[in-house]
Amino acid sequence: MKNLFMVLLVVMIVAGGILSGCAEPTTPSPAPSPAPSPTEPSPKYGGTLKALWEPIPPSIGWPLNMIANPSGSAVMGILETLLRADKNGDAYGWLAESYEVADDKMSIMFNLRKGIKFHDGSDFNAEVVKWNLDNWINAKAQPFWKSVDIIDEYTVRVNLNMWRNTVPLSFCEGIAPVFMISKQAFDKNGLQWVQVNPVGTGPFIFESFVPDVSLKAVKNPDYWVEGKPYLDAIDTVFSADPVTSKMLLQAGDVDMGGTSLNDIAEYEGLGFNVHLTTEAIWVLVPDTANPDSPWANQKVREAAEYAIDKETIAENLGYGYLKAPYQIAPRSSTVYDPNFSIERKYDPDKAKQLLAEAGYPDGFETTIIIFPPSGDDYILAVQSYLSQVGIKVDLEHTDFGKWGTYMGPGSWPQNAMLYSPIPRFDRSFRGGIQFTFGNYGQSWLRTPEAMQALDAALGTLEYDIESIRAVVKLIARDATLIPVHEGAWTRVTASYTHTEFDERGYILFWDVEDAWLDK
Repeated sequence: MKNLFMVLLVVMIVAGGILSGCAEPTTPSPAPSPAPSPTEPSPKYGGTLKALWEPIPPSIGWPLNMIANPSGSAVMGILETLLRADKNGDAYGWLAESYEVADDKMSIMFNLRKGIKFHDGSDFNAEVVKWNLDNWINAKAQPFWKSVDIIDEYTVRVNLNMWRNTVPLSFCEGIAPVFMISKQAFDKNGLQWVQVNPVGTGPFIFESFVPDVSLKAVKNPDYWVEGKPYLDAIDTVFSADPVTSKMLLQAGDVDMGGTSLNDIAEYEGLGFNVHLTTEAIWVLVPDTANPDSPWANQKVREAAEYAIDKETIAENLGYGYLKAPYQIAPRSSTVYDPNFSIERKYDPDKAKQLLAEAGYPDGFETTIIIFPPSGDDYILAVQSYLSQVGIKVDLEHTDFGKWGTYMGPGSWPQNAMLYSPIPRFDRSFRGGIQFTFGNYGQSWLRTPEAMQALDAALGTLEYDIESIRAVVKLIARDATLIPVHEGAWTRVTASYTHTEFDERGYILFWDVEDAWLDK
């Protein structure tokens, strides 16, 4: 299975913008944690959570350097955002007690919580928030933000360049987490110091960081959420070696970590809790914009989908945990339709018939350009299935730089297809839709009907699940993207480790202040 962190990193490199989504016009204060049911143990205070992650880039305190890399999730207990997103894809107040979108949808007002201190004792207020947000605007890292106004000591207004109902999640934890950091720490110590010394408002205070080795944080005794956190500390160790990681987990030297699909059954047998989320769909993106391309013919695209035995691919390469996808919305999204009506299941005879009707009875030659961090197992299977109906495929591996030329305003060679992931981004999948239309290059045709559907889905104030599903269904109807297989994110935790994953809008973030150990 593809490395999620690397997938997201390259996605952001080629995207050139921040792609996310969630929205409600106003937000309440965060609700208190529900009381445990009679069958669930009550949280216990104390203990050090030992987490095992892949190595992270050596910048953990300057948010602009944490776009689409695992540093953001590694320090999420130290740094916090104005808003958070819940498991339904809705934004709610966090450091900002609430927010409100203007009637003309060209600005957002944030009402900040009072009395919050950064770990260095400095105040969290409108001046600091404006400074933090201005850093992103000046770096052109948030394309929808225009400027920030201070209304009073605890109120700021963010003016927008345009409205999309994906905008509010740009203030949440996400692929580009806009963490609030101490302006005082920056002014006193400078950028170089801040990069490796995160100073935030979170439930844990930074203690030490050794690149590629460890990251340590200790409990914030003055955390603004009453009664939190439960843990005394979090010690994160880094390992790039799957064998070493597996040994540490199974020996009990760490309490949580990642794993691959082929190891899940073994961990389950050993009593670990396994958390698996299907958060992306890998697709073929055909050259539909060029009228001379075979892929401009819908019958050819349908033939290709009928030619691929997705069920067998999922069974053989998904180890019983993946399913064959027929829509681009992942199963973990609220938009996923379990009763999706368009399913082109494996039928090579139907594929050959459609190719003949399209004028290609003997097939044709094409190229599949492979997303850089991808392994070959899935795409080799696709190559084999397409060859059996006469579509002869040449596989082209490329690097990150070359891949970037195919995205956004770029294009790829005539008759070719991209093999690429569409990450969920947020639970509502609006970020995934925005990514698809905004970043697949000019070789992918966006019809007037598709653009109208996109505007109906993203241009409104509040998000409507059926409008997002309409876009997903339109893509499936016209076969402009061909789903191949699911992409999964996995975590394993020891039986005594109590925490929940994928309860927030963005998959890499979880409520670390709620975690506790029963040992």
